[in-house]
Amino acid sequence: MFDHIIAFPKKAALAVVARVLAIRAFFLPPAKDADTGSRARWWMIRYGSKLVVLFAVFVWTFPLLWHASYIRGFDLSYPKEVIRETNTHSGDEQVEVGGDAKTPRTNDRSMMVDMQIYLLDFAINKNRWMPSMPQYKFGFFGLPYDETPFLDNKASFQHGLLSALRRTAVELTDSLGRVRASSQADRDLQLARGNIQTDDETWWLNPFDEALPFGPVQPSDYVFQKSLESYKRFNDRLEKGDALFDTRSDNLRQYLDRISKDLGSVVDQLSKRTTAWKYDPKLDQFVPGEGNNRGWFDFRADNLYYEALGQMYAYHGLLQATREDFKYVIETRGLTDIWDRLEAHVAEAASLNPTIVSNGSRDGFLMPAHLAAMSESILRARVNMDEIQDVLGR
Repeated sequence: MFDHIIAFPKKAALAVVARVLAIRAFFLPPAKDADTGSRARWWMIRYGSKLVVLFAVFVWTFPLLWHASYIRGFDLSYPKEVIRETNTHSGDEQVEVGGDAKTPRTNDRSMMVDMQIYLLDFAINKNRWMPSMPQYKFGFFGLPYDETPFLDNKASFQHGLLSALRRTAVELTDSLGRVRASSQADRDLQLARGNIQTDDETWWLNPFDEALPFGPVQPSDYVFQKSLESYKRFNDRLEKGDALFDTRSDNLRQYLDRISKDLGSVVDQLSKRTTAWKYDPKLDQFVPGEGNNRGWFDFRADNLYYEALGQMYAYHGLLQATREDFKYVIETRGLTDIWDRLEAHVAEAASLNPTIVSNGSRDGFLMPAHLAAMSESILRARVNMDEIQDVLGR
């Protein structure tokens, strides 16, 4: 046993040297023959073929490494770039404009729509849209990057951000951009909603995914760009008084209710992943749970974490924009303090951005419980949303 321990470092060193020599032999030209002083026949062709293959792999892989390396423009102060004070003339009281029937209107741009524009631009123009990138879709030698410990965090973040934008797109079309269900939905909002619902993994050609059209079709980010343009057209018309934006309290309540339910699903996924042991009341003992406490060695935890981070990053701006659009309701209903706490808890969740995501136990010593920390911040925000809904429902 002792001899085996002594010999282990030597064996490890020999293995490393062997691999270094193999790599060196691959990259360097073959050695010259000791007797003739010449290299093997056709060595230039074989060596040149190696270099061509290596160059092709580099050209294919480098864009993925470059774009997946970090999220460009990630800044929690981004709402300040978008939100400004608006001239809102509607709330629970309807306003008569131009002699028409009384309809809720604003004479200014909607900050929620401007925030949708900003976040879409952030996702598809300031950053490369990773889920539809062919190098990312192909995976690591065919293995999806979602199942590997690297290069998948940005795509997960974009998935989460898109889910928040889709939720807001639905509410803008069905409730905010029309007067109840009796009026016609705004065409630009309908177009924006339809385009943003496009599958987010579509590229020009999709030969390996039966759920997507083979092609040629427009990639996801091209279609999302059309949503951005539709939102711009709507807000331009709204500023001129040619569109509706209904800021009644029941619409605000509904929007928060839908967000709260979406976040509840997120918390459920995070919680299941962190539950290595759960208490069984019938057995009166702890039994294995659905998750684990592997800490840094849970290579799927970062996907769930960054998807939640993307959602909270988007809602960090959208809820501040909602506050400006619904300021009449928030001020008259005395919701200012609760809304302050809501924004604070959403910002706390959006600021949790560890270098390496760890799914450790809640009472762990070495490995943090990042998923549990994210769940706690989201749950606090949900409590504030429920409080606001209670006040609006009275």
